[in-house]
Amino acid sequence: MAERYDVLIVGGGGAGVAAAKALWAAGCRSAALVEEKPCLGGILRQCVHPGFGPGLDGRAYAAGLLQDFPPEFPCYLGATVTALEPDRTAVLFDGREIGFRVLILATGCREIPFGALHVVGTRPRGVFTAGQMQEMINCHGFVPRGPAVILGSGDIGLVMAWQLLRLDLSVTLVEQADRMTGLLQNQERLAGLPLRFVPDATVREIQGFPDLTGVVLSDGQTVPCRTLLSAVGLKPERELLPAGVPEWAVLAGNCSRIHPRIESVLREGEQAAGQALMKLR
Repeated sequence: MAERYDVLIVGGGGAGVAAAKALWAAGCRSAALVEEKPCLGGILRQCVHPGFGPGLDGRAYAAGLLQDFPPEFPCYLGATVTALEPDRTAVLFDGREIGFRVLILATGCREIPFGALHVVGTRPRGVFTAGQMQEMINCHGFVPRGPAVILGSGDIGLVMAWQLLRLDLSVTLVEQADRMTGLLQNQERLAGLPLRFVPDATVREIQGFPDLTGVVLSDGQTVPCRTLLSAVGLKPERELLPAGVPEWAVLAGNCSRIHPRIESVLREGEQAAGQALMKLR
């Protein structure tokens, strides 16, 4: 027999955690959270760069966020929701089912992969999305090979440029616009570092197989590299709701819209909890 709750939260990042804490504080005891990773915190746990408050990186911020998380709150960790049925049942990867009255979807966002871009050439080893590389370095101790090229100067591109430079890799940052596009605080962090910035350009061709050897830019120049990161954008992760948002669901965090700062993610998680309680009335 399936477990049943008034509110089910899918996603244990900032928005999901904030929603759970707000529900608990409001007296809701029929709520649960499902998170595919073995612990709560989401991508905060892979962010070692500063910018989350005085002296805080993402991991420290996540620890503070979870410090007062109610230990009694039911959490299904290491579990993935594979389907949401019309009868308001969430199906987990192992076949378990969880019934609910209201769903808070807090599944975050996913990166646009390099394969979605119109780039010719092979797909050799050494091509990653920036978020993949961030997790590999900070959570698994992976050390990439240099030189490196990063396509895209949004926040994740700037963060990874900073981190690869700190690993003593030679880094070329390529941006289609005529200037860097990420937050000023992420641009300022790169000041004084030996970053090569190429504006008004994109990657036209990938060279090398089975290992990456270089890229050709849209202006015709060839840049040798062993690592290529794409940081070309994020897309809200809503595939569990392919037909739109039903009346029994609330979106929160980056699956609602892409937020530049964690504070607005938490705020939207708390607001989602309030909306969910209203739907229960």
